[in-house]
Amino acid sequence: MERLTLRTVGPADSAFLQYVPGNFRPLLEQEETVCVGAVFDGRACGAALAQWDRGDYYLRYIFVDPEARLCGLGTYLLRGLLGQIRVRGSEQVRAVYSHSMLEDGRQTLGILERAGFSRPEPVSTGFATRLGDIPDVNVSSVPGLEVYSVQEAPGPVGEAYQKLLWKGELPGFAHMEELERPWPELSSFCTVDGKLSGVFLIDRKGEGCHLAGLYVLPEFRGGRTTAALLARSIRAAKAILPPETEVWTSAIDRNAFSLCEKLLRLGSQSTKETEFCSVYHF
Repeated sequence: MERLTLRTVGPADSAFLQYVPGNFRPLLEQEETVCVGAVFDGRACGAALAQWDRGDYYLRYIFVDPEARLCGLGTYLLRGLLGQIRVRGSEQVRAVYSHSMLEDGRQTLGILERAGFSRPEPVSTGFATRLGDIPDVNVSSVPGLEVYSVQEAPGPVGEAYQKLLWKGELPGFAHMEELERPWPELSSFCTVDGKLSGVFLIDRKGEGCHLAGLYVLPEFRGGRTTAALLARSIRAAKAILPPETEVWTSAIDRNAFSLCEKLLRLGSQSTKETEFCSVYHF
């Protein structure tokens, strides 16, 4: 008799790794990660994975073998994952996605809806292009303005950044420790007359380059800080990455958003995309 069962999945469960993308497999080594696999008649046929991140669980991936689709397995798999998360005491699970991230948009959204997730709400708009399509930013010399890589910034600059973090004066997207794979040699600090005026954080996402957060302190807005940060980071990226590298952004300060939008939309392959969030409450 054929049977459908669910089981928790760990890094040693090779039968399920075909259903977990390579960039998500390191998460299986983390104790907080929850991964559930589906077994039909003794054969693995799908997996769903959620990651603990900043106080919440996030649904990162769900995949059902093409031969096992359209029979409710995706919903069954997701409900099994939610059950495992509930046992751990979590109050909710978030699913953040864009339409390009969904292999089959309607099916995936239907699975979320049937499992009890809320209606999707837009949370951010991002732009993407190729690194080679981004023009260089020219910044005229400004007395007192200096820009450094985060990796090589003078000690007092790094200390000023840490002090702002401790005082809670920087938004979440300007926190280096919030990045999964920070890229300090491409990220930048800017100072004006020795005072930290802005920060531009970049991290690695797959083979691409993610402009994770650009923030200019209020007293320095309207000056050249944004342009200086972009100029140094773009120049540094072009020096070490191939032109076809994908570059995208989403979480940047509103005052810097228009300039980033203009830069990233110049490429012939540039795209604009909105991220959505659905939430499941226990």
